[in-house]
Amino acid sequence: MSTLTTAKKLKWLFSLVLIFGGFTIYKLFEVLAVDLANKEYAWVFKIISEFGLFLSVIISVGYFHHWLSAAEEREESLRNINEALVKHVDNILLNSAKRGFSGITNKEFDFSQIMQGLKPGDYVYWLITFDPRFKNKSREMENAIKNGVHFRLLILKADCIFGELRATETSGFNPHEFNEYSKLFKVSLEDVISHIDETIKGSLGVFVYEGLPSIPLFIIISNESKKVKVYNSFYLTEPVSKMPYLNWESELKFGSQPSFESEHWNLADLFLDYFKKRWEMEKEKHHDAAGNDPLENSDFIYAPVSAKQLCSNLIQN
Repeated sequence: MSTLTTAKKLKWLFSLVLIFGGFTIYKLFEVLAVDLANKEYAWVFKIISEFGLFLSVIISVGYFHHWLSAAEEREESLRNINEALVKHVDNILLNSAKRGFSGITNKEFDFSQIMQGLKPGDYVYWLITFDPRFKNKSREMENAIKNGVHFRLLILKADCIFGELRATETSGFNPHEFNEYSKLFKVSLEDVISHIDETIKGSLGVFVYEGLPSIPLFIIISNESKKVKVYNSFYLTEPVSKMPYLNWESELKFGSQPSFESEHWNLADLFLDYFKKRWEMEKEKHHDAAGNDPLENSDFIYAPVSAKQLCSNLIQN
């Protein structure tokens, strides 16, 4: 900033030197042309004098034109900048914040960091095919449950057609490997369940679905702040365990929520609604004909054993 200011001052100083220098040349050579003894060369001095006057006038006109028009040009520049800011800030930044966007992970989803930030009474909803890293992270989920956190998971069923289709578009996987990882994911969850007894305050409910994976979703409902934090990614050619996640936030709403058609819709709420819909769809499949509690089925696993009803339900709000 100081460099630009110095350059600007030097520019104006140079202009003033040219104005007064040109005028000085004009007056000096005008006098010399008159007093010159040898009039044969007077025309040379006259030309130099006229050039000095020309230089002085031209620079003066440019100087004052710039001085008079600078304020108007500055206002025009400010208007253009303001229009650009309105376009980009209002339409992109402010609208993103209004819809709940709060950032994007640097790269892959940091499961460990999320687990460490959970508090007693929090609910976590997780829609996923499988996470190959989970075998080494399962103890972190177990500890969170023992600390009073409630998990509700929707995981893809092994050996289903949707898993095979997803495997064919994922780098580094074939259908057989994909299915083996799906089985391992469920086994790891069952291992967590085996360590959850009736004294544990938290809970774990898992429905195994056989349908479209849609998008990876990880939703945290904070019991303390009453906020909803959503992480979502996409099923592309890279395994989802390596994909970055977008982060969305919203206040936890009780009762009726603003519809998508209203001015107050929030993407975090839409993701939450979607998970609820998928959960209820799976829950209905496991009810008996009379609509009672979920039937005993390998596609619904939960803990503690005595909390079957609790584990089949989401947080009530």
